[in-house]
Amino acid sequence: MAESVEGELDQLMVLSRDSSKAARRRLFENMSGLFLAEDERLSEQERAHISDILSKLVNEVETSVRRTLSERLAASGKAPHELVKLLANDSIEVARPLLFQSRLLIEPDLMEIIESRSKEHLLVVAERDDINSQLSDMLIEFGDEDVIEGLIKNGDAEISREAMAFLVEESKRIDRFQEPLLVRQDLPGDLAHKMFWWVSAALRRYIVENFEIDEYFLDQHISGATAEYRDDASVTAFGETHADRLVAQLAAKNELTEKFLIQSLKSKQVRLFVAGLSLKSGLDTQKINRFLHEKNAEAMAVTCRAMDFDRNNFSAVFLLTRRGQEGAENKLFTSPAEVESVMQFYDRLTPAKARMVLDHWKLASGYSDAIDQLDVKLEEQRVYL
Repeated sequence: MAESVEGELDQLMVLSRDSSKAARRRLFENMSGLFLAEDERLSEQERAHISDILSKLVNEVETSVRRTLSERLAASGKAPHELVKLLANDSIEVARPLLFQSRLLIEPDLMEIIESRSKEHLLVVAERDDINSQLSDMLIEFGDEDVIEGLIKNGDAEISREAMAFLVEESKRIDRFQEPLLVRQDLPGDLAHKMFWWVSAALRRYIVENFEIDEYFLDQHISGATAEYRDDASVTAFGETHADRLVAQLAAKNELTEKFLIQSLKSKQVRLFVAGLSLKSGLDTQKINRFLHEKNAEAMAVTCRAMDFDRNNFSAVFLLTRRGQEGAENKLFTSPAEVESVMQFYDRLTPAKARMVLDHWKLASGYSDAIDQLDVKLEEQRVYL
């Protein structure tokens, strides 16, 4: 061993005999400095010995000293695993650099920390750029809403489809999950479209404009969904009412037109409009009724755009369907700004995109139930057009 190293070790031996707080601190700092030196002056045996002493001393020095060591070890690729693990389980002030950055913390270490340490520790772990799906599952299981939101916002974190589906369901009641979920690059399109029902108007538009539907998925499931639709006892069969029979006859003659549907609304024959739009779009009457009474109009816009309604005809549908939302003085709630906003959305939406969304709605049998499950608080907090 080089003479300079022998001298340093002699000084450390002297300090080790002094039990004062100041001496312990100097001993810890000097040993840390020697251990983390860039050169290879120490043998593996000497490094192991110093590591063992540091682990024993770590609880005898102030937080600030432990934090400094933690910061230095976080960027080191040769720090002893046991010492790193010990500091990562320290107070969050000490542990943060290692929890966030150190690659020497392996998956079992992080699992143990997630299961047993504080919320603050979990928040930092959720920010790591190497979180795999197993760690994500544990963060969701053991973390609170703040931790889970942090995980969702971490675009580098790997989240399984099963966990993503769970988080999408949770976003019904936890509004702050919605936007970060939708901006994740790995959110499946079908889950994004499922969120359409409970997110705000602005996020609805984002879903329609940014998420494609997997055509292979549609091809594989459309026939089964159609059969399920036909066998669903809750869906009123065409021909059971006068309105159903009339629109069926008109459709057979190619006379179920946009003009007819608009005239139905003008005449306040809403059942006739619902039956006609249902037959033309392929959506069941329950969904059309929901679209008709929703305070925001994106779903109706998507439905009409999918059938390539003339812009002026959709505008007429939109304004006429607002009549069901009149106030006590028979005044419409619809403002010029609302009309302009809806029409801008309609103009940006392509028929092809709208048809993909419409086809997806036909497949998802749980969509209608999702609306019924929304609580009153969520309904009151929605941001409408």
